[in-house]
Amino acid sequence: MKVWIRADGNEHIGTGHVMRCLAIAEALEAAGVQVCFVMADDAAAKLVKSRGKKVRILHTRYDSMEEELPVLTAVMEEEHPDMLLIDSYYVSDAYLERLTEQVWTAYIDDKSFHSYPVNMIINYNIYGDRGLYHPEPAYSLMGAAYAPLRPEFRNVEYHVREQAEAVLLTTGGSDRYDLAGQILRAVPKEIPVVFHVVSGIFNPHYDELCRMALEDDRIRVHRNVSRMSELMKECDIAITAGGSTMYELSAIGVPMISFSFVDNQEKIVETFYQKKITCYGGNYLTEGDLMPGRIVEHMTELMQSRELREHYSSLERHLVDGNGASRIAEELCRVYEEDRI
Repeated sequence: MKVWIRADGNEHIGTGHVMRCLAIAEALEAAGVQVCFVMADDAAAKLVKSRGKKVRILHTRYDSMEEELPVLTAVMEEEHPDMLLIDSYYVSDAYLERLTEQVWTAYIDDKSFHSYPVNMIINYNIYGDRGLYHPEPAYSLMGAAYAPLRPEFRNVEYHVREQAEAVLLTTGGSDRYDLAGQILRAVPKEIPVVFHVVSGIFNPHYDELCRMALEDDRIRVHRNVSRMSELMKECDIAITAGGSTMYELSAIGVPMISFSFVDNQEKIVETFYQKKITCYGGNYLTEGDLMPGRIVEHMTELMQSRELREHYSSLERHLVDGNGASRIAEELCRVYEEDRI
C-alpha cells in the first residue's frame, strides 16, 4: 500500500502540520505502508528528509492549492498512490472533490468543521466530535485518543517533583510576535527557575533569544531537538502555544499554561481550560501585552504548589496515552480496505 501525505511547513504557518503528519507516517511505515510526503516547496523538506521520509516537491504555492491541481493530479496519474492524506488550512471543497475522484482521501481538520468531500475526516482535538459535521461523515476519527504523537511519547515515566525548578517555554515552529522573548522579559529576575526555550526552525527571533541567554544564565535555548520527550520530562511546568505540543505534554503529564496567538489555536486552548486541564495563559490576538504578565502569574502559582501540579498532571495523562498515531494508521488501513470491498 502506498500513501502520500500532502502537508507544508514554513515561516508563515510553522511546522505543526508536518510534525503531526510525520508521527502518522512513522506509524504507517511500522504497519508496512510506503509513505511519501508531497509539498508545495522545499521550505520544510529538510525536516522531513531528516526523519528518513521521501519527499516530492510540486513547485507550487502552499496558500493557493487549487492552482496545484494540474500538477498534483498528473503526478498521481503516473505514480498511482493508494491514498492521499491531506493536512492544510488552504484546501477548498473543489480541491478535495477533484482529488477524491482520483484517489482515496483523508483530511485532517481542526478548524472549519463541515463535511468535506473526502473519504475520511480526522479531528484528533480535545473538542473533536462527529456532531460538529453536518451531515456527519461516513468515516471519521474524532477526539484526543487519536492525537498523533511520535513513539517517544508512549509510556514516559514522569514524577512531579517537590520543588519546581525548570520551565519549558515553546511557541511552536515560528514566533512572529516574539512571544517567547516577551514572556521571558516579564519574569522577575529574583525567580530562581531555569527556562528551557524551544525555538522552532522558522522563528525569526532565534538570534535575540540566544542573546538573552548570554545575559541571563537562567535561559537555555534549544533548536532542532531530536528527543522532545526527554526535554519535557525534565521540566516541572510548561508554557506553550496551542497545538500538538499540548497533547505531547499531556501524554507525559507536564503541568502547563497554554496560550494562543493564531486563530486555529484558540479553540484548543479554550477547551483545555474549560475542562480545567490547564491554566489559561490568554489570547494574544485579543489581549496583547497583558498576556505575558498573566502567564508569569500562573507560573508562580504552579511553582508554589506541588499539589496543584500533581492535579494538572493527572488530568493530562488521563486525556492522552500517546498511541493516537498508531490508531490513525490502523484505522486508515482498515477503512481503506473495507471501502474497496
